[in-house]
Amino acid sequence: MVQFVPLKLNVDTADASNVRRNFPIQGNSLPFVYVIRADNKKIYGASGGLPGDQLPTMMREALRQAGRILTPPQEKSLSDATTIAKAAFQAGDLYRTSISYQPSIKLGLLGPNAGFSEASVQATELLSKLRQKGLMNLESAKSLLDSDMNRIQSLFTLLLGQRIYYYDSALQNEYRNALKEIERESEFSSPLKQAREIEKAFLIQYARGGKPKAVHALTRLALLSNTSTKRELILQELHRLEGSDFELPDFNPHAIRKWNDDSGTFSINAKVLSVSSSNVVLETESSEQLTVPILRLGKEERELLRLIQP
Repeated sequence: MVQFVPLKLNVDTADASNVRRNFPIQGNSLPFVYVIRADNKKIYGASGGLPGDQLPTMMREALRQAGRILTPPQEKSLSDATTIAKAAFQAGDLYRTSISYQPSIKLGLLGPNAGFSEASVQATELLSKLRQKGLMNLESAKSLLDSDMNRIQSLFTLLLGQRIYYYDSALQNEYRNALKEIERESEFSSPLKQAREIEKAFLIQYARGGKPKAVHALTRLALLSNTSTKRELILQELHRLEGSDFELPDFNPHAIRKWNDDSGTFSINAKVLSVSSSNVVLETESSEQLTVPILRLGKEERELLRLIQP
């Protein structure tokens, strides 16, 4: 009985009349017996008492139809998760929407046996909306793969989709199968590599304190990018993280520029070939390659290289 909330009503009261009007049953024999689920659906209703041997059977069936019954702490935890997930969904952050429910799904609070409390129903409805969004995104991504302008965006969507829909094996497999087909085509090799780089940088933000690191990783990728489509996709994510006013620093590592040393007495015109935590490889206008310790460069130069350091 602990899963039930017994409620006894006098048949002559307005409350009892409302119950009979909202949940009609046949017969007028007392007592009227109802089992109402948390979402206000009638699971059982009958006129007249049940024989003792039938009552346990009816109650077991009612519990089966009631789904997972949450404890007060579980109800609060799921409600809090939905608050976060709703805000993320409205902001277009489908990954955060999904991972907000990860602890609840692992505990079995959601899924096929989800209950019908207010928190359970709201969470289930939001996951359903997320799934519908996933189906639309999947079809859109597949249809745009042949477009050079949208290819990296489509591949990024497919990569992220297989992570977002971990709770829905059927939809997750659709994303995975789409990627498997793509991986067989050599023409997708380079854009798929670029999409994976963006995905890796994108996911950093979801670790504790990861937002600044994600901004740095995405900014670095954008500055090092040789394609406008890749850069535009990265900028979309940076605008979502930093606001629409965010602008990339005015620095093109691939362009020839003047590099000064820390004394200000020596300079060279060159472009960046590669950079590590301690050194930068520069290529001069005459194609000569120089490995220079970053600490030997001027302050402005060090600040620019910091933008593209791993």
